[in-house]
Amino acid sequence: MRSKGCKYNYQLMPKIEKIKKRHFLKKKEQKAEIYRIENELGTPVKELDDKVQFETGILDDGTKVLMLKNEILFFEQKGNLFPSLHALLKGMIEIPKVAVDMGAVRFVVNGADIMRPGITKIDDNIRKDSVVAIVDERHGKALAVGLAMMGSTEMEAATKGKVVRSIHYHGDYLWDFTNR
Repeated sequence: MRSKGCKYNYQLMPKIEKIKKRHFLKKKEQKAEIYRIENELGTPVKELDDKVQFETGILDDGTKVLMLKNEILFFEQKGNLFPSLHALLKGMIEIPKVAVDMGAVRFVVNGADIMRPGITKIDDNIRKDSVVAIVDERHGKALAVGLAMMGSTEMEAATKGKVVRSIHYHGDYLWDFTNR
């Protein structure tokens, strides 16, 4: 676990040896899962055709994953649903963004939480405890997925401290599973 004092006590992504209870979803289950994703994240899932068949499974730590063609696109940890970086990079889903300066990129891709001084742009519709994409300021490329520790108004007003808790980033085991 990252920090003991924080109420956001999410674990780092475990090394994925295998995915348990792996199976394809039936069309009805798939529609229900897409509906749930859209409702929880507040945005439509794009880039899907009728022939797509999702697969679901559970990681060793109990994290539920939703995959497409052996690529993890969504995961659920402690009751919260998150898109993977693969889903964001493919444009399957759009979530509020926080842009970081280029000096912070190397820290973000190694799993660092997002500190206010490194942020250059904040989307207006971020709520406390909502899922956000952390992107680089130059290209807008997704670097990590995090959980907002405060709303966008509070983030704008803050001058220091953590504002986004990093949950999934380039190079973690979730990312590596798909890229191996």
